[in-house]
Amino acid sequence: MNRPEFKVKNKIATITLRAEARKNAVDRKDLDLIAKFLEKIKNEKLRCLILSGKGDTFSSGMYLQELNIGDWQENPISEVCDLIEKLPFISICLLNGGIYGGSVELALSCDFRIGCSSVKLKIPATKFGIHYGVKGIRRCLEAFGLQLSRKILFLGRSLDFKELIDVGFLDYHAKDIDSTHIILERIIDEISELSLDAIWQMKATLHDLRNNNINHSREKSRFSHSFKSGIVAKRLKFYRKSKKEE
Repeated sequence: MNRPEFKVKNKIATITLRAEARKNAVDRKDLDLIAKFLEKIKNEKLRCLILSGKGDTFSSGMYLQELNIGDWQENPISEVCDLIEKLPFISICLLNGGIYGGSVELALSCDFRIGCSSVKLKIPATKFGIHYGVKGIRRCLEAFGLQLSRKILFLGRSLDFKELIDVGFLDYHAKDIDSTHIILERIIDEISELSLDAIWQMKATLHDLRNNNINHSREKSRFSHSFKSGIVAKRLKFYRKSKKEE
């Protein structure tokens, strides 16, 4: 059984799902390994995390044979998604194909999604009598809105490539997978010119806003941090230098 592959190179972390024989379905062991990797890198000064899959499917969600295992008091996919959302650096989901079930939540937990024409989405939870996790439902609501979420979650409505572009699920898109890699490289180049500290501070604020957990004293400290630490002065100097070189 092929487990996810983990790498950190040039300040870029990658997680690649590679259980192609089962359409990259994830089991509890996979999710445990992913969670441990995310815990390991969460305090490192990285540019981004890239989550992708091998083959013609990004992921078919939770491995069906595990649905009858455990008491399911906690949703292991949602727990991994929480870790992804809390990362202090940008997360990108590179979608190589179909995205189904719980893997939709994995993609939604990333900051950005890139996909090609073979990408399609479907959540067949009700077909198996499954109540999609509350955090996954919340992520669907934020991405798709109430009425489309009803169609996706209740009726198992599938969305094709064009629809995923139209509803804003795909932030970047191309006709083929090779072109999506070009887009990915461009985004990574853009990130390399940004202040990772500012990204971290704003990601933390966005997370607090989404969860109605704003602490005004903490937000004031986040806002003033870059000015007090000299980060703004350094970035202005970098900006002026880059402009002169253009």
